Formats: sequence, C-alpha cells, structure tokens
Amino acid sequence: DEGIIHHKYFNPMPIKVIALVLTTIECCIDKWLQGLKEDIKSTSATYGTVYHGHFGLLQRFNEWTASYKLLDKICVNLHNMARCVEQCSFSK
Repeated sequence: DEGIIHHKYFNPMPIKVIALVLTTIECCIDKWLQGLKEDIKSTSATYGTVYHGHFGLLQRFNEWTASYKLLDKICVNLHNMARCVEQCSFSK
C-alpha cells in the first residue's frame, strides 16, 4: 500500500478541513450531552451553522495572528503529523 494518494490537496491542511473536524467533534459531544448516546444526524441542515461558525472563527484567528502566521504553521503541522501517523500505521 502506498498510503494516501491525494495528500497534496491537504498540504497544508485546509482551514475548511479543520472547521469540519471541529464540527464533527462538536456533533460527537452533542450525541453524549445527556449522558446517554442519542442519534443525532450530522447534516448540513443541523450542523451547517456550526461549521460556518468554526470556519469564521478560524478566519478571524488567522487575521488576528497574521503577523505570526500562526494558523499557517498549525495547518502545516497538522498535515505533517497526519502524514507521520499515516506512514507509521502502514509500516507495520
């Protein structure tokens, strides 16, 4: 196995992907919010505003820290760590 074929589209990790991961985490938390797992659908109708909220906050964070290029560094680091995990898991 050669691993992920289209990794170039995720180098650096797109902000939209980070917003989607944050939205997915929030959905998972919501499923267990009452202490029992509830069947909550993760659709654009139910979590679209959550996604756009995360995306907007990431964009604002990028603007606020632009002089440090902090979000750019985070995106590169996320890509590199994902590639490291992917390579390590396939080497076994």
